[in-house]
Amino acid sequence: MQSLAAAQKAHNIIAIKAGETATNLPRECCDSIFMRQVYHHLTQPAKVDVSLFRSLKPGGLLAVIDQFPEAGTKPPKGVPKNRGGHGMPKQLLIDELAAAGFEALTTPKYWSGDEYCLVFRKPAGKE
Repeated sequence: MQSLAAAQKAHNIIAIKAGETATNLPRECCDSIFMRQVYHHLTQPAKVDVSLFRSLKPGGLLAVIDQFPEAGTKPPKGVPKNRGGHGMPKQLLIDELAAAGFEALTTPKYWSGDEYCLVFRKPAGKE
């Protein structure tokens, strides 16, 4: 990513490699975070959720696009077994992020395919 930014002469992009349990982003550095087809691969989602919460500014938004579990499949290696297959149940995602302090805001109604989108907020005044 950093080399792509340099090639485009984009000086406002910094690549940060996330860890297995943390975003590695500075505290309260983000107005919003967007994750697509990532959450169902997290091996330690509770720790990552706390890190996401810490990385957002109060009032910041988290948008997660993920897929419903595919029948007859197994979660990726190391992922909690409560997923019901390769994917992430929508209500379980809501529950896990709520446990980290997030408020569920909305689910766009006109989302197509086997994916869904959920938007969460870090409540103002929360650290």
